Amino acid sequence: MPLPQPLILAIAAMISLATLRLVRVRLGREPHPDGKARIPFFIALLIAPPVVVGAVFQSPTGLLGGVAWLPLYVAGVVVIAVLMSIIAVIVRFVVPRQFRPLLLMALNASVDKPGVATDPPLTARLAESQALVDTANAVFPGGPDFPAQVDRAGFRQGWDALDAATRTLEGQIAEDGTRGQGVASAAMATAENARGRLETLRGLAAEGGQAWAKA
Repeated sequence: MPLPQPLILAIAAMISLATLRLVRVRLGREPHPDGKARIPFFIALLIAPPVVVGAVFQSPTGLLGGVAWLPLYVAGVVVIAVLMSIIAVIVRFVVPRQFRPLLLMALNASVDKPGVATDPPLTARLAESQALVDTANAVFPGGPDFPAQVDRAGFRQGWDALDAATRTLEGQIAEDGTRGQGVASAAMATAENARGRLETLRGLAAEGGQAWAKA
């Protein structure tokens, strides 16, 4: 079933926005127009494409045909923007570091802005969350005895505590990224390490027959 024309237009508009961000940064500019031009730019992004295209290609209804596209077009833009932000969070954790800046800039303009350090100092908030992750992570020592952790008393409680602390740290990292702030590599490494250990432990628990780990 083909997509409605306003949704196709919304996809095209967001692809154009992502391309514009990359071009402007490559030219040494901010990813979006700044100052007084920023608000008109985004208003134009939300209104001009459906009105202009609808007026041109729906001549029987003229301008009103384009205006009728607005609700579905705007809803499409909002949904795509949310999806792009979600994908940006995933990219931050799974894509190799050398490819992240380009992808994140296109998705939500969160990396490589002028004046943003690529590896800034650890903020107080991230340092506190990182310490909580380290404390929860220490409950599961590495080495030959690591797989046996899933059979000890209190394993599930320890796993849940580490998962909660890691989710908090991951959420704060994502928030800083979407605000255009740089994120200390130490915090990202801690989150990635903890998430990897959690997934490994969950896999071992599932192999051992623990029902919660299979859900």
